[in-house]
Amino acid sequence: GDIENAMICRWTYCSSGLWLGTMNLFSVCEYMAVFVKEVAKHKQNTMLYSAMCLVHSCYQLSGVTIDIAGINVKSYDELDEIAEKTNNPFLVWQIFNHRMVEHFWMRDYVTVAELSDNYSAKHPFSSSPEKRILHVMRRFYEGIAYLNITRDTRQPKWRVMGEKAVFKISQFETVMSKWNFENKSMLLWAELQYLDGDIKSADASYRASIKSARDHKFLHEEALALELYGIYLVENKMVAEGLRQLQMASETYTRWGAMRKAGAVNDFIDLVRRTTNLPWR
Repeated sequence: GDIENAMICRWTYCSSGLWLGTMNLFSVCEYMAVFVKEVAKHKQNTMLYSAMCLVHSCYQLSGVTIDIAGINVKSYDELDEIAEKTNNPFLVWQIFNHRMVEHFWMRDYVTVAELSDNYSAKHPFSSSPEKRILHVMRRFYEGIAYLNITRDTRQPKWRVMGEKAVFKISQFETVMSKWNFENKSMLLWAELQYLDGDIKSADASYRASIKSARDHKFLHEEALALELYGIYLVENKMVAEGLRQLQMASETYTRWGAMRKAGAVNDFIDLVRRTTNLPWR
């Protein structure tokens, strides 16, 4: 009869498909179509609105519209208003993370940084929950974003913030779990080494991240590492191999169910093929 905890467990299970890549996103969409109706029936509003965040993220990545008859899936702006009116920090946190992850996967790193800055200004990092999954993933996504912004802008502040993320995730790998954090740590190191011009080390770290993600069943992060490695190769004039890695990234995103993301990678592949003789960066 513990409806509240039952709904929390169901929602956590569905969320793992997005955050951990444990489930095909099409399956997540199917589960969410049932879950949203069920949680609305039991009037568990915090879970209902958090589930709507997951619905948005799944759509942005997969392109699948979740048909939930009789339920008005609210926009992020509407969810923001609800969170503010109800003074619900949990919902605020969910909205922030889902907005951030959508922009991250579409490589809109400047918006990732802006969202993070705005959230931190109102809700500074607390040391106590840093081992929770969304706090960890935030560090990882921020690190990738900050290091990419540094390559584009050469502004020192982004490098400092990116390095902090690299060291934090590396610490998690050492102290908490090599299985869960090795691929993330190696990918961040690859991006930092690329930024420093250490091409040999960066190449090895990208490959190590891909292998670790594959070995440890993080399908979505295998796709991410393949994508970033492909971009690195293209930008360093190894176009043929870069295109091969990008094609594998697209195929891996497709296996995850992230069809819209796979389409974005394919668009980039087409751009590279059309502009192969042009300088990169």
